Amino acid sequence: MDGVDIVVIGAGVVGLAVAARLARSGRDVVLLERHDGFGRETSSRNSEVIHAGLYYREELLRTRLCVRGNPLLYEACAREGIPHRRTGKIVVAVHDDEAGLLHDLHAQAVKNGVRGLELVGQRRLLEMEPRIAGTLGLYSPDTGILDSHRLMGWLEQSAAANGATIAYRCEVTDLAWNGSRYAVGVREGDGGRTTLAASSVVNAAGLHADRVAEMAGVDLAGAGYRLSFCKGEYFKVSDRHRGILSRLVYPTPSPDHLGTHAVLGLDGTLRLGPNAFPVDTLEYSVDPGHQAEFFERARRFLPFLAYDDLSPDQSGIRPRLSREGEPMRDFVIREESDRGLPGFVDLVGIESPGLTSCLAIAEMVEGLL
Repeated sequence: MDGVDIVVIGAGVVGLAVAARLARSGRDVVLLERHDGFGRETSSRNSEVIHAGLYYREELLRTRLCVRGNPLLYEACAREGIPHRRTGKIVVAVHDDEAGLLHDLHAQAVKNGVRGLELVGQRRLLEMEPRIAGTLGLYSPDTGILDSHRLMGWLEQSAAANGATIAYRCEVTDLAWNGSRYAVGVREGDGGRTTLAASSVVNAAGLHADRVAEMAGVDLAGAGYRLSFCKGEYFKVSDRHRGILSRLVYPTPSPDHLGTHAVLGLDGTLRLGPNAFPVDTLEYSVDPGHQAEFFERARRFLPFLAYDDLSPDQSGIRPRLSREGEPMRDFVIREESDRGLPGFVDLVGIESPGLTSCLAIAEMVEGLL
């Protein structure tokens, strides 16, 4: 049984960031991923937005880590040449009766420590984005976009350059604490099996983090770690509208969803998404029948759209700790010594803004260990 300091399970953007950070500190790290490369699930199927931290209550981990992660991510992108753009973002009140929601959102974002926010009236709003409809806007200058694949590629290279072993097509099949170390059973891509002995384990398994926690002996019902899947689809906007917006544009949010928004690509392309609905299986097709729903939602604030401008694009699935109709749950980032698992760190329910928060999450995990 080979021995290492730390096993990290899952090579999404969070697992990669954790492995890179821990490897830089001189620890012997092995990163295990069941797929044939990094970011095959949630990390590569999202809006690629660098969030500022507007939406959630100030005491939540998902808020604090987003606000901390935002400048860390911009600094890393600039330093490492990762394509990104600080586009800014406008949350739009289409009608006057939505203005109160926007004022509430502004007040919450200020509590969260988000800087540079500005409430802009209709005249200024249309100067900034002449092709949108709205009576009031909340402008966030520190929201932006990035190339998430290039970010993950840099994190992979950083981890490897600092001595981490990255093992793809290696699925964790069993996990147990023997009183001194963890025995991590692994099924390799060629069908072979091996067991690693590790002093610590970081569970960054994303959509499967609850299953990994349960393998280690966590009572999912007692801990509240059972995940559900939430699917979000995207529709592409015709290239005839390429470059028509210079900023991300969002509607006023509902209590459980930020709303179908205008997603910019680094090349100026435009998408709409995501919607959000519960699913039981990991299946990534986009239902063309949802086109009308996307069109009706988006044309409220994007009046230049025609129905035929939209075509199915991609989808993603989030690991969510709350079920449909339940209040939103915070990230779980927890060292599990009090459950008899010393040195075992669970990262469960890491959905948006997990991409923005990845470097801050890695910093927190290092502190926990």
